[in-house]
Amino acid sequence: MLRITYDCAVTTIAQSAIEDRQTLVPIDSHRNVLAFTGDIAAFMVGTYFIPATTVLVGLASQLTDDKTLIGVVGMTWSVTWFLPQLVAAHIVRGQRWQKPYLIIPSLIGRNALLVIALWLLITRAQAPILTIWVLVGCLTIFNVCDALAGVAWFDMMSRALSPRMRARSVSIGQFIGGLFGMGAGLIVERVLQPDGLPFPQNYAFIFGCTWLCMAISLAIISLLRENPMTETEHAHTQNAGFIASLKAAMRTDPVFRRVMIVRLLTGIELMAASFYLVFAKDQLGLDDSATGIFNIALIIGGIAGIVLFGWLADRFTALSVVRAAALMQFAAPVLALLFALAVLLRGAPARDVAIAGFIAIFALRGAIEHSLVLGALGYLLDSASERHRAMYIGAINTLGGGVALSPVVGGVWIDTLAARSQAAVAYAVMFGFIAVLVACGAWLSFRLPPLKKG
Repeated sequence: MLRITYDCAVTTIAQSAIEDRQTLVPIDSHRNVLAFTGDIAAFMVGTYFIPATTVLVGLASQLTDDKTLIGVVGMTWSVTWFLPQLVAAHIVRGQRWQKPYLIIPSLIGRNALLVIALWLLITRAQAPILTIWVLVGCLTIFNVCDALAGVAWFDMMSRALSPRMRARSVSIGQFIGGLFGMGAGLIVERVLQPDGLPFPQNYAFIFGCTWLCMAISLAIISLLRENPMTETEHAHTQNAGFIASLKAAMRTDPVFRRVMIVRLLTGIELMAASFYLVFAKDQLGLDDSATGIFNIALIIGGIAGIVLFGWLADRFTALSVVRAAALMQFAAPVLALLFALAVLLRGAPARDVAIAGFIAIFALRGAIEHSLVLGALGYLLDSASERHRAMYIGAINTLGGGVALSPVVGGVWIDTLAARSQAAVAYAVMFGFIAVLVACGAWLSFRLPPLKKG
C-alpha cells in the first residue's frame, strides 16, 4: 500500500513538472541558480544547530553515561547518510525525471526532526534510554531520506548549471550559510547555558530551529525547474544493470577509479581528526577553555575554505579543489605529528604554542569539511557521462561512509598502543601513519587528468 502511494506521488509530481513547461529550461537560469543557492544556505544553517560532535553528543550525554550509546549517536549522523548512498543511486539512476525523488523523501525525512523536538517537549525525556533510540531512529530516517534526495539533487544540478555557475552557486550558498551558521552557533550556546532554557526544552528548541531551516530549504528547492535526462541516456540506463554498470565503470573508467582511491586515502584523515582535541587536552595539558577557541577556528576556517574553494573552482576547475583539499588533509596530521614528537623528545610545548598550532589544525579541518561538493563530487559530475552521474555520486559517498567508521578503528588503535607504551607514542604512530596514506592520496590527485573549464 505504501509503495502504491509513493508511486502515485512520484507520478503526480513528474506529470506536474512536465505540464509546467514544454521546453527545456536554459542552463544557468536565474530561477535555478537562486533555488540551489538558497537551498544550500538554509540547509547549512540547519546543520549548524545540531553539530554531531557537540549538540547531538551533548544531548546523548545528558541522557546516559554509557559511552557506547553516546558513540552510536555521534556516528549516526554521518554513517546513516553515507552508507545508503549506493542504494539511493540504484533507485535514482535511470529516472528521467528526478524531482520527485528529491521532494518526497525530503518531506518524510525532514519532518523526523520535528518528531524529535515534539518528543522532547511532550515526554520531557522521562525515559532517557528510549529517548536516545528515538533520537537515533529519527536521525536515521532523516539521513536515509536525505541520501536519496541528495543523489537526485546532485544529478539535477549537473543538468541545470554549468560547472562554473555550479561552483559559484555552491560557494555563495555555503558562504551565506556559514555566516548565518555563526549566529545559529551563538543561539545554541545561549540556549544551553545554565541560565538558558531548562533541559530538555533547550534541545527541543534547537531541533525546532533545525526543522524550520530545513523546511525553508525544502520550500526554496521546490521552486527548481528540472531538465530531464535525454531520451538516449535514459534508454541506455534501462538496458544496463546497476551492479554490472558499476563493476564495468570501476574496470574501464580510470578517472572514476582514481578518484575513488584519492577519496579513500585522503578521507582517512578523519581518523586523526577525531583525536586532535583529545590529544591536545591529554598530552599538551590544554583545558576546556581551549575547546571554544578551536571551535571558532573551525568555523572561521570553514568560511575561509568556502571562499578559497569557490574561487579555485570558478577560476580553474573542480580538480584544483581536490588537490588543494588533499594538501590540507596532509598538512593537518603532519602538524599534529610534530606536536606528538615534541612531547616525546622535549615534553609538552608552551600553552601559547600549543594553542596556536591547533588553531591552525582546526582551521584546516574546517576548510576540509567544505571541499567535497566543490572538489571530488564536482570533478565526477564534470567528468562522468550523464547516465553514470547518479551511480558515481552514490559510490563515492558510500565510500565516505566507510571512512566515517575509521574513528572507531583509531580509538582501538590508540588504546592498544598506549597500553604497551607511552600514549604520546600511540598518537605519534597514528598521526604519522595517516600522514603517509594522505600523502599517497595527494600525490595521486595530481595524476588525475584536468578538465575543460565550463
